[in-house]
Amino acid sequence: MICLSDEASTTPAGQVLREIFSARSSIARIMAFEAALARAQARRGLIPQAAADDIAEKAHLAFFPQDEWERQRARLGHPLVAILEAWMTGLAPESREWLHYGATTADLFNTVLILQLQEAGHRLVDQLLDIEKCLAKLAAEYRDTPMVARTLGRHALPFTFGMKVATWLAEHGRSIERLQVWLQKYRSGILSGAVGTYAAFGDQGPAIEREVMAELGLAPPEPVDWKGSRDRFAEFGCAVALAARTCGHIAQEIFLLSGDDLDEVREANGAVGSSTMPHKANPTFCIDVVSRSREVSARLQPLLEWILVVYDRDSSQHGDALRDMCVGMGDLLANLRSLLAVLVVLPENMQANLHRTKGMILSEAMAFALARRVGKHTAHVQMQRLTRAARERGCSLEEAALSDDSFRSLLTEVPDLLEVAQYTGQAPQIADAAVEWVRQRR
Repeated sequence: MICLSDEASTTPAGQVLREIFSARSSIARIMAFEAALARAQARRGLIPQAAADDIAEKAHLAFFPQDEWERQRARLGHPLVAILEAWMTGLAPESREWLHYGATTADLFNTVLILQLQEAGHRLVDQLLDIEKCLAKLAAEYRDTPMVARTLGRHALPFTFGMKVATWLAEHGRSIERLQVWLQKYRSGILSGAVGTYAAFGDQGPAIEREVMAELGLAPPEPVDWKGSRDRFAEFGCAVALAARTCGHIAQEIFLLSGDDLDEVREANGAVGSSTMPHKANPTFCIDVVSRSREVSARLQPLLEWILVVYDRDSSQHGDALRDMCVGMGDLLANLRSLLAVLVVLPENMQANLHRTKGMILSEAMAFALARRVGKHTAHVQMQRLTRAARERGCSLEEAALSDDSFRSLLTEVPDLLEVAQYTGQAPQIADAAVEWVRQRR
């Protein structure tokens, strides 16, 4: 489809995530970083207290001259230096000498990116948890609703719609766990100087770093400088990309089940389906989620490329890649939530489709019943013969069995053998277990 929107995101959730990575948000975090650094350095006598107070007092966007920043960006070409030069115009002359003392650009940018990813990641987790709640409700409501399980595009065996949703629920739960693990593992920034040796701070460097991270609400710093290691960002991207693919998996299944040939679920979105065909009702949310799942996961590749750096550090990375991935994921999750809100389940059509193959999906049930008489291998061979005969005659499996001496007595002995509801196995209990697992985790 062509792009007809001038908006940076398509949903309120996506817009919130975009704001997290906006220029003003980034600058505000940079100013907070510099204020924390100045306070920590003043406590140790590395810079004058008056300078630290001035920097901290003016570490707010109200003191940041936007026009001057844009002029400095055009003049200098260095993103952080332009920010500092613009901000310094509002500081006292004696304070300007001590701004950004001993830090390097990569310290700030990496720490700000971690702060942004922490906020964005928690918002994504909130969206994921909301979807998990919807899936758990579906699994519980339709735990007993029989439908066809399809493998390789063919009717396999009966199970329940509740169990199908349970598989979505479990996969979705792993997406939540992966992102939560990342958020717990990577909760600190970095402040170790140009090559990570704290050389400009002297012996007090590690202590200053710890204090600054604590003031920013981050965990204690890691023992080794990681400015030249980009794997943590690729790991974030992997977690988001996998979550996006799972969302696409769910939407793709709903898309297929809602087709006119199956009609087991419907997306009641009320949208116009076609500019020329009045009868069309298209699965709009399904299409959007599947499309966005591909786009979000495709953004992983640049993050993997970041890992290959030149020597100890280079600048071959752009936070825009992570921003776009988060914004796209926020939009995707909002649309999946909308899809689940308008999803209509049609048990009667599921029941009808169970009989489209004229009882063939119960061939396994019959084979195992027969196996108790003649053994599993022999029963399997005889069932292959029976199903082949049923197809050739164009009759049901039951009709073929009743006309075969080997099977007629079996159906007499087990009269409900070809009842679909009797061969869904533990499907309802599996749905229950998936819902209970979500309940306990919460």
